[in-house]
Amino acid sequence: MGTVRAPWRRMATAAAVVTVVGLGVGATPAAAADPCAPLVNPVACENSKPGTPSSTWDVAGSGSAAIQGFATDMSVNAGGTQRFKVKTTATSYRLDIYRMGYYGGAGARLITTVSPVGRQTQPECLTAPTTGLVDCGNWAVSASWTVPATAVSGIYFARLVRTDGTSGASHVVFVVRDDAGRSDLVFQTADTTWQAYNQYGGNSLYAGSPAGRAYKVSYNRPYYDQIGNRGTLSSRLARTGLDGLTVAA
Repeated sequence: MGTVRAPWRRMATAAAVVTVVGLGVGATPAAAADPCAPLVNPVACENSKPGTPSSTWDVAGSGSAAIQGFATDMSVNAGGTQRFKVKTTATSYRLDIYRMGYYGGAGARLITTVSPVGRQTQPECLTAPTTGLVDCGNWAVSASWTVPATAVSGIYFARLVRTDGTSGASHVVFVVRDDAGRSDLVFQTADTTWQAYNQYGGNSLYAGSPAGRAYKVSYNRPYYDQIGNRGTLSSRLARTGLDGLTVAA
């Protein structure tokens, strides 16, 4: 992945940019008895499915420091493969893949569970003292997920869960795109802003070294924040029933 070289303004509530084409203000979706038959709006159909309670998928803050990771790509097209790099002291763990949405207020739905390759010893992240860059791209791939071709575009996350008898979990957020899709609405995540404020490794574009902040930051590192802060607007849009595509910045 590339690096973020300049500060970005924090968005107070949604951390996203929404572009709407051809929709009147206050437009509401037409009611449908079954949003999946016939399938006209994939987002409405997806959000009609039972969600997973936040008590199951959420974590406090950035989650456990003993199990952290990141996706090798911020976004992946439906039908593609997403890879994960994880650093942990756990002797065993799993990755639960969720899609964020409304889901009757649950906020997310469990899609599948992925097993890692096994125990790994990840190296220390690469650093550049002159710029403050912290880059963990030298970690080995720990797991991969082949995204179904039918996956609905949106914000997804892998919940890294320890299974070795010690509690601990954290989140890895990414976007599933639908490059062949067409919609009047595009939801663009502000992942450049997320990374500008990400202090994993001690540095962000607003704190750390070499000058009270870094001059350069990388996507190749775990993200220190709470995932619920990144999905608020996405869930609200899903609640309206409007069809839309999600893309990364």
